[in-house]
Amino acid sequence: MSEKNIDKNKDYKKYEFIKEQVIPRKRKKYRKWLVPFLMTIFMAIVFGLVAALTFCISEPKLYELLHKDETNPFIFPTPTPEPDEHNDDYEIVGKSEDNQEYNQEDDLDQNSSGDERPVFVESIDASIEDYVAIYDDIKKLSNEMNKSILTISSIMDEKDWFGNPIEKRIYTTGILVENDGKKLMILVSLDRVRDASSIKVELSDTISIDAVLQDYESELNLAILTVSIVDVPAKILQGLTPAQMGESYIMGVGSPIMALGSPNGYPRSIDVGIITSDDKQMSITDSELDLFNTNMVFNNESDGIIINFKGEIIGLITRTLNKDSKTEQGTILGISKVKSYIHRMVNQTPRVYCGVIAENLTELAKIEHDVPRGVYVYDVMTDSPAYKGGLMSGDIILNVSSRVIANMNNFYSAISEYEPGDVVVLKVKRTSVSSSNKSNEIKLRITLDKKKQ
Repeated sequence: MSEKNIDKNKDYKKYEFIKEQVIPRKRKKYRKWLVPFLMTIFMAIVFGLVAALTFCISEPKLYELLHKDETNPFIFPTPTPEPDEHNDDYEIVGKSEDNQEYNQEDDLDQNSSGDERPVFVESIDASIEDYVAIYDDIKKLSNEMNKSILTISSIMDEKDWFGNPIEKRIYTTGILVENDGKKLMILVSLDRVRDASSIKVELSDTISIDAVLQDYESELNLAILTVSIVDVPAKILQGLTPAQMGESYIMGVGSPIMALGSPNGYPRSIDVGIITSDDKQMSITDSELDLFNTNMVFNNESDGIIINFKGEIIGLITRTLNKDSKTEQGTILGISKVKSYIHRMVNQTPRVYCGVIAENLTELAKIEHDVPRGVYVYDVMTDSPAYKGGLMSGDIILNVSSRVIANMNNFYSAISEYEPGDVVVLKVKRTSVSSSNKSNEIKLRITLDKKKQ
C-alpha cells in the first residue's frame, strides 16, 4: 500500500465519530413467549370443554354397555298404600309398569318364584317430647323399683400400713325379697357383709338399723340379711315393697334391660342397656348357672339388680362369676336358676349336697359315648357323698333313682327333692376304664349330706 493511501486511512479514522447500531425493541422480546403461552391456555380450555361434553354424552351409554349383565344389589322400598285393617284381601296399586292391580296372594306367589315383593315401610312420627317422655317412663319405673332397694353399710376391721387397727365402711345394695310380718329379708352380696363387724340398713340420711346375716351361698356370693320390723319406722315401712322375681329364660340378645342399685359403684345409680349375649353357662356344685353379657360397663364396686321393663328382676350384677368374660362387658347372673337358692336361704332350708360338678353332654359326646342323654362328670369334690359313693370323673350320669337325667337342670331338680341323709341310686356309664360289660353301665348308692358353706 502506498504511503498516500495510508495517510488517507489515518485521516478517515481521525474524523470518524458516528457509528450506527440497531437495537431490537423490548416489546418484541416479550411477544416471543407471551403469544404461545396464551395460545396454550386457550387450547387447554377448548380441549377441556370438548372432553367434558364428550364424557357427559358418552358416559351413560358406556356404563350401560359395560354393566348390562350386572344386577343392582341395592333395593329401595317404594311407598305403597296402607291396607285396610278390616280387609285381609287388600290390593296394592302401582308396582308394575302397566299400573296393574294385584292382591296379597299374587304377591306371595311371585315371591315364592323369586320375584321381588313389595316392602311395607311403617313410619312413626316422633318429636323430642316423645324422646323425653320415654325417659320419664324409665324414671317412673326406677322410682317404683326403689321401693325394694335398700342401702347396706358394713364395718370391716382392717389394719393400716403400720399395723394399726382401722375401721373401713363399705356400702352395697340390698334387695328386699320377703316380708313375713316379723322380719324383712334382704338379698345382698356375700363378700360385702361376710367379715363385717357391724351391718346396718341405711333407711335415710339419719336413720339406720342393725341387720343380721341369716344365711348365704358362697358359690353364688349371695347372702340374706334380716331386719326386725319393729325397728323400722312405720312411715318408712309403708314405702317398702318386696321385689318381684321374673324369668331370665325368656330374655334374649337385644332385650332391653335396666340396672338399678349400684351399677356404677354409687348407691341409687341407674343404667340402661341391652343383653348382648346369652349363651354362657357356668357349672357349680350339683348345678349350673346362666350368665348374660350386656353393653353396660361394671367395675369392682358394682352391685345391684337387672330388671326388664315390666319391673321384674331378671338378673343380678355379679363381680365373682365373670372371670372369663371380657372386661369391657358387664356380666349378670340369670335369676331363674337362682330363685330356688334364694328361697332356701329365706326359709333357712338345709341344702342337700352330692358333690358333683358336671356339664351337659354335647351332641358329639352323645355319639362318641353311645348315649342318648345324660350329664358328664368332670370333677367330684373330695370327701363329698359322690366321692365316697364311688363316682369318678368321666362318668356320665343317666338316672337319679327313677328320674331320667337329660341335662343339669334335671339333675339339680332331682337332687333337690331329697333331704340330707337320704340315699339315692345313680345309674352311670363309666367311660374312664375298660370293662367286660359292653355298656359299662353301673349303679352307685350315694348317701346325700347337708351342704356346708
